[in-house]
Amino acid sequence: MIELRRPALLDPRQHVRDRFDSGEAALDEWLRRYAGQNRRRDTAATWVIADAADLVVAYASVAMTGVDRSAAPESLAKGAPDPVPALLLGRLAVDRGYANLGIGTALAAHALATAVELNEKAACRAVVVTALNQTARAWWERLGFHPFEPDDPERLDLYLLTSEIEATLTRAR
Repeated sequence: MIELRRPALLDPRQHVRDRFDSGEAALDEWLRRYAGQNRRRDTAATWVIADAADLVVAYASVAMTGVDRSAAPESLAKGAPDPVPALLLGRLAVDRGYANLGIGTALAAHALATAVELNEKAACRAVVVTALNQTARAWWERLGFHPFEPDDPERLDLYLLTSEIEATLTRAR
């Protein structure tokens, strides 16, 4: 049986990142080289799921962002300030040895719950992501995310309104 820990903020002194292999070199390199720097510079927080030996098996980075209201879909822009306050889920990756176990979905759910909590304390109208590719876009859409440009299947930018998160979390369980 695999023993995994709950999501925790990355601690570069504790969490082992050098063996992480998602199959996407850019995602692996970002975790190894830049996740700690981004936290120290207050530009992104990285949440990890690690095993009992503190090996990172999945991670997600989150940061605050703003969406240009003039470029936002009506459901995102209506009644919102400019820019529209949002949480950016910048990166999400799972080690190939742990793929298809629901770990990525669990980490996404954690980030979505964080958005709900943020919205209670400050404005957070939506969670936005840029999918890595078409397969990732389809995965995000299954979670309830909407494309910024529904008529353009090549666009990889998606959003989920904070008001829709509860329904998404229910589906993800």
